[in-house]
Amino acid sequence: MAEAQPRPPGVTAAVAASFPSMESARVAIEALENVGVDGDEIELLGQPADVARTPTAPKGPDRRVALHLIRRIAVGAAAGALGGVVLGLIIGFGVAAVTSDGSSGLVTALVIVGVGLGTTVGILVSFERAIGLSDAWPLTFEDVPDGPVWVAVYTGGRRVRDRAVDTLARHRPLELRRGAA
Repeated sequence: MAEAQPRPPGVTAAVAASFPSMESARVAIEALENVGVDGDEIELLGQPADVARTPTAPKGPDRRVALHLIRRIAVGAAAGALGGVVLGLIIGFGVAAVTSDGSSGLVTALVIVGVGLGTTVGILVSFERAIGLSDAWPLTFEDVPDGPVWVAVYTGGRRVRDRAVDTLARHRPLELRRGAA
């Protein structure tokens, strides 16, 4: 992955929020991306972030990324499968009632198709929602000393800034600043 270029001197964040840990910063970064903040506009600041930029051993962070993704994908697969069962039953019973076939084979087939499609959609959506595209996101998995870390959003757009403020505020930061990093 390409190293993020530092912001030019004098450029301040539209909004910045301090979080107690890298894990809580990761959740905030994912939430920002999920409401439409571009990953290039998000930066991680503070002493833990500076340490994370020079990783020492990739095995631990890679394992944490994999476990994070596996958990999220498993939840998505289960939710999708459950939704597929429900949708398959509704469609199956609806078709069986209209055709007055009374065959449980049709309902079973539609449930199986629903589970397959629901699981697939659940996996794809949860994967897309679980991984951050910001250069800051993978830094949150690094081995760093404990301490607060800042999530900064650099944007000139008022709508994006307002969404960022609302999203960061919902994640209970230690401190929230507008117009300063």
